[in-house]
Amino acid sequence: MDFKKIKNHIPIVEIQPDEFETLKFIAEKINTDPSENPELFCCQLKSLSFQIPKRIQTELLNFKTNHFMPGILIKGIFLEESELPQTPTTNNERVGEKTLLAKIQALFLNLISEMVAYEAEGYGRLFQDIVPVELHKETQTSLGSAELEIHTEQAFSKLKPDILSLACLKGDSNAFTHILPIESIVEKVSFQDYCLLRKPLWNTGVDLSFKLNGIEFLEGDVRGPLSIINGSALSPELIFDQDLMTGITEESEDMIQTIVDIYYKERFSYSLVPGDILFINNNKAVHGRSSFSPKYDGNDRFLIRCFGTYDYKKSEYARPNKSRMIAAIYS
Repeated sequence: MDFKKIKNHIPIVEIQPDEFETLKFIAEKINTDPSENPELFCCQLKSLSFQIPKRIQTELLNFKTNHFMPGILIKGIFLEESELPQTPTTNNERVGEKTLLAKIQALFLNLISEMVAYEAEGYGRLFQDIVPVELHKETQTSLGSAELEIHTEQAFSKLKPDILSLACLKGDSNAFTHILPIESIVEKVSFQDYCLLRKPLWNTGVDLSFKLNGIEFLEGDVRGPLSIINGSALSPELIFDQDLMTGITEESEDMIQTIVDIYYKERFSYSLVPGDILFINNNKAVHGRSSFSPKYDGNDRFLIRCFGTYDYKKSEYARPNKSRMIAAIYS
């Protein structure tokens, strides 16, 4: 673990014992099931999130407003060993969402965004159990254990999340989350290539995890053409998927490998440990994960994943009955 390298790229917030006690006290007030009544759950969180200790509020709000911050890592949520669940063998058992860690993760996320779920992934729930599943071990999905290639979360979707959050119940010292900020790409490419990256010269497919149930999408299985770098020159944004993106021209196809090469040279990495909560700005950074070797014995790596959006109204047309879940057909 290159702890110094990650500190140079994103802030690390160490939760103090008194702050943890406050967070635990707040979280214990949450009595709504996030799968049974996600709207009431989020309303509870929103009202309680302002009781988060001020120091932590300041750090999270700074992450939200700082256009150059690719992520933030919060450490020190104490987990009782006796209360840690076994790592499930599938991702549909709703284990993670019942934990104290998930409630604290959601409190933080609701302070700075609105939680959303996706019908086409994770069974349409606000929380997803990210666990290795032997049947999917070689796939480019969160259930695999092969190297997960560099990508924007849901690069194909107009309704992709602004924030990806990963909270760690059980870690694996050989499993590293890799992050590459957009600044690293902008700094390493020539001006000519930078201008190329702003042109709509790429198509992208839909994530395999969204297609596992044979769902059809209004916009089809191939999206584009789109540009890799968007937004203003002062606050550029990034969309990229190593596995699913193809260039329309030979020059744009070559740029995919250029970015991958930058990623392997400039990325920073971290192996999540129990009690960590990582937030990644999905517009300002791309991420991947190293390969690892699960044993499927109940003690494997176990993360809780959830998503946040800054513009909740943007997806209103895609959320039936004003629910928290974006319907699969709109993904």
